[in-house]
Amino acid sequence: LTQDLTGLPPSAEELEAFLSDPDPDAYTRAVDCLLSSPHHGEHWARHWLDLVRYKETHGSEHDPLLPHAWKYRDYVIRALNQDVPYDRFVHEHLVGDRLPPRWNQELGINESLLGTMFYRFVEFYPTPVDVKNEEATIVESQIDAFGKTFQALTLACARCHDHKFDAVSAHDYYALYGIFASARPTMH
Repeated sequence: LTQDLTGLPPSAEELEAFLSDPDPDAYTRAVDCLLSSPHHGEHWARHWLDLVRYKETHGSEHDPLLPHAWKYRDYVIRALNQDVPYDRFVHEHLVGDRLPPRWNQELGINESLLGTMFYRFVEFYPTPVDVKNEEATIVESQIDAFGKTFQALTLACARCHDHKFDAVSAHDYYALYGIFASARPTMH
């Protein structure tokens, strides 16, 4: 249970306390305790961070750093530990800058804004030869991450053709492209 919920083995003390507890609700209390542990969010955030392609560099040949990427990572951990409803979590990723703020009083920040940082986890070349092609590559990567993360679909291939089995057309792809390209902050 400890391994599943926190990714960590139980300590000797935790194991002994659980095994020596005769209360029939011991298991339920252990689950509640592990779900309230900060390690729960840390463990499960890894899966989400993989979906959105979290990284601390842009991944190109110069490998420039994303100096504040950790703020997004910590936002995801906090959201999981605070049981932020999934629909709110998704909205914060897609339009967090347009939502009423979800204030973190302790840190004095608007958590809603941090979700939109997932748009920045794209490969980026600081000195592209063809700037317009680089912008197209960035938007395509954002659409691909959006589709895989929030719809479990590969949308990037609709750039060239309609999907055969999914109701995604090239027209849909370029409608998304227009939205992403117009909302995209400058990368330079």
